[in-house]
Amino acid sequence: MGVLNYLKGVFGQPGRSRYSIWLTDSQPVFRAFGQDVYLSDFVNNAIDRIASEISKIEIKSVVQADNSVRVLNDDITRLFRFNPNPLQTTSDFLANVEWLRRKNRNAFIYPRYVDRVNNGVMYRTYIAFYPLNPQAVHIGVNGSQVWEVKLDFEDGSSFVVPYSELIHLKWRRGTNTVVGGGDDDGRINDKDLRNTIEALDKTIQGLPKSIEASLQVKGVYTAKSLFDQVKRDNERADFESHILKSKSGIVALDLAGEFTPVNIRAPEIPDAAMKFLKAVIQERYGISAAILSGDFSGSQHDAFYQSAIEDFIIQLEQAMTACLFSTREKDVGHRVKAYYRKVRYFSTSDKLALANLARETGIMTLNEVNEMFGIEPFPDGNRRLQSLNYVNIEDVDAYQKGRAGIDKQEGNDEN
Repeated sequence: MGVLNYLKGVFGQPGRSRYSIWLTDSQPVFRAFGQDVYLSDFVNNAIDRIASEISKIEIKSVVQADNSVRVLNDDITRLFRFNPNPLQTTSDFLANVEWLRRKNRNAFIYPRYVDRVNNGVMYRTYIAFYPLNPQAVHIGVNGSQVWEVKLDFEDGSSFVVPYSELIHLKWRRGTNTVVGGGDDDGRINDKDLRNTIEALDKTIQGLPKSIEASLQVKGVYTAKSLFDQVKRDNERADFESHILKSKSGIVALDLAGEFTPVNIRAPEIPDAAMKFLKAVIQERYGISAAILSGDFSGSQHDAFYQSAIEDFIIQLEQAMTACLFSTREKDVGHRVKAYYRKVRYFSTSDKLALANLARETGIMTLNEVNEMFGIEPFPDGNRRLQSLNYVNIEDVDAYQKGRAGIDKQEGNDEN
């Protein structure tokens, strides 16, 4: 509740009369409904696999010039090195944000900051980043024509925050220009997914019941005499008792009757049908069965990165950069960059090929090569090697002219 109290102290709780315009006739443009699909392990496993992968991203504040990128050791980089807020590590934070984005189609991050003045110049220092989990969100324009967001939380509290001071990530865009959701009104539509989950759930639940029934029902016994209900019940009990006591499987009865075996076989569910139902869920989240099982190749992980990870990275970089830096800072190259090390998922042969390339071109330090193979760093390993067979592209012309001069001089010597 710390962040809620902080928001309340900063922005207060203005009355409803403050707003001149709310989108969709004062109805929330985003509400966390349709949660029943997340009772399915298949859905939760897919989201958890994506969130676990996103939790491995490293976030840096950089200055990006024409031909260089310099990482800054500023407040943003320091916070995301270990703890963006007092309650979460960086991996917890990123996984939490992705869960919120996938489940609610929108994720809001509040950057807490303090204004400082240095030599007459005011600047912001960020002290924490909090992922928010509101129950409803209203986005609109106040009387001063400034976009604001009204956040309604589960405890009944509501807060109004300028939209420009929130980091907003979206998933499954429709034609709505403001929020994610999946349909044109920016609302969650899980109807088709819910139908698939119900079909898969009924298939799985029905299978053990049918197997149990096939083991319990063996046949029908018909007595060949007439008697009242009490005698019929006694006869059935006597029949069951004989079955339970019989060791040879042959039942001796005092009353003549007929036993008709009933062959109930457990249904066989086609493997293709099960794969189809699971694939519908997996495709919705951009994940394959190989990724879910952890038995994937490098090319399969590349596909997973493009379908499930890359869009998060792009959104996070752009949304954080837009929110955290002033126009002037962005003009001089300040950016937030999210680094995801795909090399971790290379096969051993691919890692060897990359190590050989690094040795020839100097794109990696020796310790970075060690880390790729899970080997601890060594004291003199923060250096790069490069083959003498390569030359800086800016020196190519001079190198070729120099070689031409040497050849000419050698020809004169021979004469």
